[in-house]
Formats: sequence, C-alpha cells, structure tokens
Amino acid sequence: MKRKIRSNGYTEEAVWENLNQNLPIYCLSDSVIPQYAWEDGKPTDKIVAYKAGFTQEGAEYFQVKFPKEVKLPKYLSMVTFDNITAYQTRYDVYFKADGVKEVK
Repeated sequence: MKRKIRSNGYTEEAVWENLNQNLPIYCLSDSVIPQYAWEDGKPTDKIVAYKAGFTQEGAEYFQVKFPKEVKLPKYLSMVTFDNITAYQTRYDVYFKADGVKEVK
C-alpha cells in the first residue's frame, strides 16, 4: 500500500489512497477476532472492538476494525463496507467501518 503521512485522524480519503475504489475487496476471515481493553499493561475481559481480514488485488492483506460484532460473509466473498475510514501513520494504515456486506 502506498502511504502518505496524515495527522487528521480517520478519513474516507485515506481509504482510497491505499485501496483501489474500482477493484473488488474480498473477505479472508470466517469469524471476527475480539479486541480487548488493556489496563496497567494487561488485557482485561472487556471487548472494545472486533477485527476481520480482507484483501484486494494489488494491495496487502489488511484488517478492518468494527465497533460491534458483525456477521461476516463466507470466505472469499466480495464485500463492501458501511462507513469505512482509515488512519495513516508513517508505516501503517488502520481501517475501521460500521459494518460489512456481501456483494451479490
């Protein structure tokens, strides 16, 4: 993925700087992975988000974080996202979305 440094938080523009808007995105996960809160350097039992893996031709594997548990389509299904945004750091891109849907 090409990366540009931005300091204005999560934006939709950052998504399409790193992915091709004209190519399909495929689901690589069959279940979401819970993300736990940390306190005093240790994980707690509190789930704060869920992540799943996706890919696109010409792009690296990437994960998308969801605020609540989502039902993923079957493996290798073509998908779209609800309100996807991305945050770029010097070396990484972090994606988050409200939901995911299979493209039929």
